[in-house]
Amino acid sequence: MDHLSYHAQNNPNAIAIECKEDAISYESLYKTCQAYAKHYSVTIHDKRIGIGIKDPLTAIYAILGALYAGKTIYLLNHHLKTVNKDLLSAYQLKTVITESSPFLNSTFCEHPINDLNTASIRLFTTGSSGNPKCVIHSINTLVASAVAINTALDFVPGDRWLCQLPFYHVSGLAILWRTITAGATLHLSPTKTPYTHISCVEKQFKTIITQPHQPSLKCILLGGSFIKKELLEQALKRKLPVYQSYGLTETGSACAITTLTKNTLGFSGKPLPHITLKLKNKCIFLKGRSRCLGFEMPNKKEILLDPKDYYNTKDYAIITKSKHLTILGRASRMVIINGENIQLEHVESFIKSLAYVNNCYILPVTQKTTLKLYGFVEYKNSKKVSKSDINIAITNYFSSLYKLTDIFFHTFDKGLKPTDALMKKHLNNYQLKNNKD
Repeated sequence: MDHLSYHAQNNPNAIAIECKEDAISYESLYKTCQAYAKHYSVTIHDKRIGIGIKDPLTAIYAILGALYAGKTIYLLNHHLKTVNKDLLSAYQLKTVITESSPFLNSTFCEHPINDLNTASIRLFTTGSSGNPKCVIHSINTLVASAVAINTALDFVPGDRWLCQLPFYHVSGLAILWRTITAGATLHLSPTKTPYTHISCVEKQFKTIITQPHQPSLKCILLGGSFIKKELLEQALKRKLPVYQSYGLTETGSACAITTLTKNTLGFSGKPLPHITLKLKNKCIFLKGRSRCLGFEMPNKKEILLDPKDYYNTKDYAIITKSKHLTILGRASRMVIINGENIQLEHVESFIKSLAYVNNCYILPVTQKTTLKLYGFVEYKNSKKVSKSDINIAITNYFSSLYKLTDIFFHTFDKGLKPTDALMKKHLNNYQLKNNKD
């Protein structure tokens, strides 16, 4: 039996979701999801469906309803409409749900989930080749993550987790699964009832540490990006219950967590018991119950991982004597901005597709704890285009997160592969010549 149906039967009146003025019980949530399941079973014949819904409550109904209907779901970022068109084509998805189902049958008909190990959940992330890939999860891999994190953070029935993160991102989806697994309450928007737990990235954390302290607050879970030391020190002074974490889409959210203290300021977390982790040449390799089942490529080919094998995260780290992780960097060219994983090759691939661009390389540089993206662009026919033109094109295709700090005209030598080290030299030359930061 899955956790939602269990709580619907054993704790029917417990509040599962609070959204604005609405309080939805576990019984009501289960029945609504079953109604969605019946609707999808009758009206959608495709086994594989995309879900890209803006409203979070409707997204929950659609996600759970589709799983009860036996569908394989592909979670889409509803903001990236142009990207989604390419994804639908590349992954040959014919059906996409973008809104609620208006004609739900009120007659209750139960659709049980027969196999919780089925590879039924797909999360998109950008690949190092510049092409998107799908991370394959099952309900059980997400449950394994939820159980471990709930135990580490004391998330129990009666607690309330404020979710400010989207469900197409592993961080938001993981909060949904933690709540259902614990039989607790998910807050989809701030309500009169104070929350006990919250996940946030730096931008949200800045706001939280300036607000009056809530006595009910048990946990502020940080993850997704680097947090400035001065912000962590402010949280310590206010004695806020902050936890630092390390995780990735492939592990279904956090796989290492540690309480913030003066002695753990520079740490990224302590591995949780459901994950086995080792370092090889400082590179993190891991396996465990919450690790993804594998990957789906654009040609529908699935690359499944052996549960016994370690997965190379391409993250560099060291482990202290106290078994805490300190993340040093990445082997791949992925950066994290406001909790979003951004593979630079994916952005470069798009820029190269512009009619006036011949080649491109993006250099990430951290200056005074602020990440800046510098673009080296080789234009066709020596025609230079303004920085704003390229940034507008990027924003229209992706989002405003991806804007380049500055763009330089650069000719790429044939046969010479650009690297960060090489481009840093060029950046220094440009800045010295033009007195730019």
